[in-house]
Amino acid sequence: MLRDARGLGGLVLRNAVSSDLTEVAEPAALHRLERYRARSMPTGSQREDGGQRLDQHSYLAPDDAAATAVAISAAVQILTAESVPAAGQAARWLTDRVTATGRPLHPGGVASLGDALSPGLQAALRCSLEEKVMPVARLRHRTAVASTRSPSNHDTRARMLPTALWPEWSLRLTPQHASGKPAARRADELLTVACLLVGNTTAIRAATRLTGTTVSSHNVSTLLADLTRRRDCADVLHALILLADHLDQHGSPIDYTRRRALFTSRPCFIAPKNWRDLQRCLRSNHTPDIAHAQRWIFHTLTGSPPGLAHPAIAPATQAQRQQYKRFRWRILPAEADLLTHTARTILDEHGIDEPVQWTPQLDAAILRGLRLPGPDPDSITVAQLHQTVPGGAFSIAQVAQALNTTTAHAIHLLSRNPVDWSPPRFRRTQHTATRIGQWRTWYEQDRLSLQDIADREGTSLATVRLALLKNDVPLRPAGSHPGRPRRR
Repeated sequence: MLRDARGLGGLVLRNAVSSDLTEVAEPAALHRLERYRARSMPTGSQREDGGQRLDQHSYLAPDDAAATAVAISAAVQILTAESVPAAGQAARWLTDRVTATGRPLHPGGVASLGDALSPGLQAALRCSLEEKVMPVARLRHRTAVASTRSPSNHDTRARMLPTALWPEWSLRLTPQHASGKPAARRADELLTVACLLVGNTTAIRAATRLTGTTVSSHNVSTLLADLTRRRDCADVLHALILLADHLDQHGSPIDYTRRRALFTSRPCFIAPKNWRDLQRCLRSNHTPDIAHAQRWIFHTLTGSPPGLAHPAIAPATQAQRQQYKRFRWRILPAEADLLTHTARTILDEHGIDEPVQWTPQLDAAILRGLRLPGPDPDSITVAQLHQTVPGGAFSIAQVAQALNTTTAHAIHLLSRNPVDWSPPRFRRTQHTATRIGQWRTWYEQDRLSLQDIADREGTSLATVRLALLKNDVPLRPAGSHPGRPRRR
């Protein structure tokens, strides 16, 4: 307390003007302070190299009781604030005076304002500078949460971060244009870099390299500046700091750096035959390109956008990128199950005992009071989503309007919780695919007729006949079973 009072008192003696101190001292005391500061430097107060100290009245203990009282009174007003942010607010006038003198001052240099300041006071002085420093510095010094920690090396956090921020967090933290489109291209990748910069001394360019992205330092700085200007993004930096702290404290079950090294150069994740066999059961036409399935597995395993995948599967044109986005929210549950199973098998082949995908969860109460640009992903239930999506063709804008939310939110919900939107005839085809094994057994081993199978299943003879033919089951001539009357 005494060291903090000494440090702040020295700043007051050197930088404050009388108008700053009218609430802490009577006019007579302020007059005595001015007389003290007008006195010449006493003998013996030179520097060791023979020069004169520029901070003479803040370096030496005052020999005037009034000057001492004013300096300590002003310091105590800051030190008795109820919280670090409140102390920062109380000290803002003082740090403003320091910067007005032309002295370079930034959050990393607050320790130079006094000798051995306490971590709490250093945090308060960093907070007092928040509105005057670059957004990157606000992340590094964690001013949004009044951190008492100065920046250090946190590069190990890169292993816990996907190249593109988790979709749930990206949805919530990405600023949007009035049209509903993201305010910045590749915002999810930029937000990952920003999360790595929290409390970290690493340069932006190094942070982009560690997270596996190809965005530029300028793009990162531009997004952060935009976040600080927009009222709907007032607490995005706060949320990024909370997310980074959660990772530092609890870690991540996925090593994304290892996955990026293993799978970024891999050109194939699922055998074309497996995909075609599933599509033959699910759809009669308009089969999705298998490249989308390859991209889905790469995206899910690494957390990297498909554009960073092997050239054999990376979307090369804007049309391909849009088609892949549509594939993600139009995916059928059976397709998602196959792709997830394939991704799990790939991890097992490499001896990786990790979940296929994961998203960090923070206490909802902590986030509830923050002003963030995107909706809460959990504000719409899976049941509501499934009730809203119609069968057959539909537009994402139509679903978003029915759910009273944004298209980005609707896309996220459908990507995370696939809905069987197939029209009735496709659903019958899918049901047939699940029963064909039993039908084959009845037909080949139990020697039931096509009509008997159709009667048992409550379907038509034509459906059974077509399903067996599609699955290469040789059909017997009608009435060929011994002892069975021939149907007319």
